[in-house]
Amino acid sequence: MILRSITCHVRDQNWFAVALDFLIVILGVFIGLQVNTWNAERQVRAGEQRYLERLREDVAVSIEQNEWRVAFMDRQDKYSTLALNRLSSCVVPPEDRDVVANAFFHVGKSLPPVLLRGVINELNATGNFQTIRNSALREAITKAIETIETSDLIFNNVLMRGTPHVVYVESQLEYLKSGPRSGAVDIAWRDIAFDLDALCADQGFRRALSAARAYTNDMQNHVTVALEQQHALLQIIDAELAK
Repeated sequence: MILRSITCHVRDQNWFAVALDFLIVILGVFIGLQVNTWNAERQVRAGEQRYLERLREDVAVSIEQNEWRVAFMDRQDKYSTLALNRLSSCVVPPEDRDVVANAFFHVGKSLPPVLLRGVINELNATGNFQTIRNSALREAITKAIETIETSDLIFNNVLMRGTPHVVYVESQLEYLKSGPRSGAVDIAWRDIAFDLDALCADQGFRRALSAARAYTNDMQNHVTVALEQQHALLQIIDAELAK
């Protein structure tokens, strides 16, 4: 239709109309390209929104798990400290017996920080990491990953250094209850047997328990750092989702 109009106007030497026809063509092409660009940007934004929603879920779950880990290791620090005090006096009052039993049972138990990386791995594998347009958010994700990877290396070192101390403590204990038991579940005083007088006199036992506590505290600090980073990361994600 437009081509017929141009041909007709050229034949009539109506140059103003020819120019107007060309302007209409150019505007039509420009508007078409602009609409395609808008559609593409809308699709990218929608994809980013979906990634951010899933990423938020991963980070929120990671925070929940890390908060539990910090609480578990903090409790173990308190249990070990009380057990060391009771070994010094060589008296364990009835109200402290379960605490002391669990200080021995959980000796050396520590956990590295966790970051669920399903969405992050997908972004990297598909080359869509740049879909996240906020550079501060991308940097926060990168730092969070670096912290986890560093903590994993440190955890392996802590585990290696702490194992001899844990082995020594457990070599002085006898577990009276058989069957499977989750590592985070507590035991009772009646579930464990040991010679209290011998442990009180054994300086090596107290040192081993103290060293294991120190290694657990070390990992607790690393989890706390990762947890703070993940809280900050969650705030950035929420701000992006609110836009």
